[in-house]
Amino acid sequence: MTHQITNQHLQFVEKAKDAFQNNPLLETYRDHPANEMIALRMGADRDCVHVFELGGEVANFVQQMDPQPGPRKEVREFAQAMELQLASNEQKGHWKNEHWEFLKRGLSKNYHTLVTELLKEDHDKYEITLRCTNVANFAMMISDNYGGGKL
Repeated sequence: MTHQITNQHLQFVEKAKDAFQNNPLLETYRDHPANEMIALRMGADRDCVHVFELGGEVANFVQQMDPQPGPRKEVREFAQAMELQLASNEQKGHWKNEHWEFLKRGLSKNYHTLVTELLKEDHDKYEITLRCTNVANFAMMISDNYGGGKL
């Protein structure tokens, strides 16, 4: 399909060219707020501007990717493990009513069990993860009860 090149197209190419030259990492340029055209950096030398006119909206596909910036996969998985451990421990009572010394003892007990497991020749990976999540949970409980400052 061919289009008649208009002055509007040529002005858009100039804006896109300037944007591409000012930012060597930029690969696409849009004419905000109109959003009628999009330019792509093209060519073997990345020196071409390929312009497309945009049609109507198709759809907004939400939550298709991990939120950015977001915690790394390992952090999300660890947080989920913490949540499972916390849920099983909440049946014993809620930490909001506990003094920091009680929480510190729980943290210390789990820490020492963790170190003991790490020193074993053939350590149990599940036990290590369990103790790490408990250490993190007790630290979080202390922070929740006594901290609260933004980092």
